[in-house]
Amino acid sequence: MPPLISVEEVSRVFTGGARAVTALERVSFEIQTGNFVSIVGPSGCGKSTLLKIISGLLPPSSGKISVGGKRVDQPLENVGMVFQAPVLLKWRSVLGNVLLPVEFGKLDVAGYLDKARALIQLVGLAGFEEMFPHELSGGMQQRASLCRALVTDPQLLLMDEPFGALDAMTRDELDIELLRIWEERKKTVLFVTHSIQEAVFLSDVVFVMSARPGRLLETIVINLPRPRTVEMMSAVKFGEYTLKIRSLLSTAGGGHAAAAGSTM
Repeated sequence: MPPLISVEEVSRVFTGGARAVTALERVSFEIQTGNFVSIVGPSGCGKSTLLKIISGLLPPSSGKISVGGKRVDQPLENVGMVFQAPVLLKWRSVLGNVLLPVEFGKLDVAGYLDKARALIQLVGLAGFEEMFPHELSGGMQQRASLCRALVTDPQLLLMDEPFGALDAMTRDELDIELLRIWEERKKTVLFVTHSIQEAVFLSDVVFVMSARPGRLLETIVINLPRPRTVEMMSAVKFGEYTLKIRSLLSTAGGGHAAAAGSTM
């Protein structure tokens, strides 16, 4: 079966300042349809840049990205994105924010109302449809952001440290919620995180990146049973995966940055 995402020898160099900065260097990997894949690496290693290139928001300096067998040379339409900040419009209700991609895509809003309300219920925000962002907690805002990313039923979900700014308990709760939604909706997810434990807990595959310029150090296949539970994090096998990834990052000079985010 051909991969949904193919990244071939992708590099990205930023110019315009005092000197050129190489963010990514010859990164190659494939992601199969329906997989949950995480990228871990130290700050500044190009993880977010890589997501932008895959989504078509940023061109690579060299190399090739394909999604669904088609080369990416413009912003993808069938993709949902979730960022560290919820980026909700403060003057719009939860329901109004969730429906934004429908309006931007010039789709029939009335035809998506039931789907939007079902997603809001799915993430535990039933009853909050008409509330405004300032009336919600950080975790609730991220739930709304996730609904917005899913409302047009994209094949691919790109998530850039979506829970990194939340407290540990809320983060754990949303990780479990995300897995529940993923198992129900069968989306392909590419998830960027600083937390090694979070990556192991969520993923089928973890890509470990080096410090800048970002290179792919190793691909770790996570052979842990699903559905995942919090108790699984105390298992010997879980610990072996986290130690292996930590060792790779430490050897590559990224140990401190990665360890700092390893809180679940």
